Amino acid sequence: MEELKDYIRQLPKGEIHLHLEGAVPPHLIQQLAIRYGTELKDASLAEVKAEILQYNDFLGFLNSFKRVCEHLRSPEDYLETFFYLTDYFVDQNIHYAEIIYTPSIPWFFGRDGEEVLQVLVEASERLSRTGQIQIRWILDCVRQFDLNLAERTAELAVQYRDRGVVGIGLGGDENSAPMHDFEKVFAWARANELFIHVHAGEVGGPEQVWDAVRILGANRIGHGIQAARDPELMGYLRDHLIGLDVCLTSNARTKAWPMLSDHPLPLLYRRGVPVTLNTDDPALFSTTLCDEYLKAVTAFNLELSDLQYFAIQGVRSSFLPYSEKMDLMKTFHEKIHDLQPPEKH
Repeated sequence: MEELKDYIRQLPKGEIHLHLEGAVPPHLIQQLAIRYGTELKDASLAEVKAEILQYNDFLGFLNSFKRVCEHLRSPEDYLETFFYLTDYFVDQNIHYAEIIYTPSIPWFFGRDGEEVLQVLVEASERLSRTGQIQIRWILDCVRQFDLNLAERTAELAVQYRDRGVVGIGLGGDENSAPMHDFEKVFAWARANELFIHVHAGEVGGPEQVWDAVRILGANRIGHGIQAARDPELMGYLRDHLIGLDVCLTSNARTKAWPMLSDHPLPLLYRRGVPVTLNTDDPALFSTTLCDEYLKAVTAFNLELSDLQYFAIQGVRSSFLPYSEKMDLMKTFHEKIHDLQPPEKH
């Protein structure tokens, strides 16, 4: 098992579904609570974890996510989280990441969402220049927020399109507002050469995924696991190369798919749907990308070649320009070829 863990750690990886707000570690929440005098200001680290990391379903998770966001009050708070993530990327041997940031959350609280993005982009540009990792950004809209915040998000994404923002997304509670409400916003974003990333088919049914691709023109789906209930949809995703960002621990913790043992990842994979492994919210779910790979190989009896597929697919499903994508995939292939496989797994 230790040899397998080491092999997974050494695999070059891409993570393309990771929410910045869901990556705030509990010790930083504790510090922010003291800094701003929130209701958790006197809580021990154990009590912070009990308050934030315990929930019973998807709506409970959304409440925990909201409580974390209430503690992010300045660009520096977001930047501290980003610096924590850079250490995480090194530890997990992640060479490419698409980080999801939601500017409408600070806007909702009366703060400056663009100022936050500015410092994040500057930091990611500096990091990319080191050659250690490439960072791109997806700006997420919140489905249950006012439409004008989605419009502002799209405008901000276009404004920063040449500084690492590659797409616009739609997150939040997929059982709230219909996707038709966002059709014009996302059509405008597509016309301005942004990729479209939509959370769908997580706790909603396959029809949510159909709406994401047909109404919003989704290039990739966040989660999308409920597509396994619709053979026609699986065929469509395969034929149109629309990837699904699969997040095993997230699905179990939110009860989107409670039992790992019957998770649809193997079915989607066998049907040729492009699937990747991701953490979603690593701090809120107490997981890492290496943990997700290990869970996949042990739960579904996968081969090393399957793990290698997931590593490469993390780049293939990315929103990088074609030439950059091909170069990075070539690098991944070379690094994988040079790895010493474990004797057993």
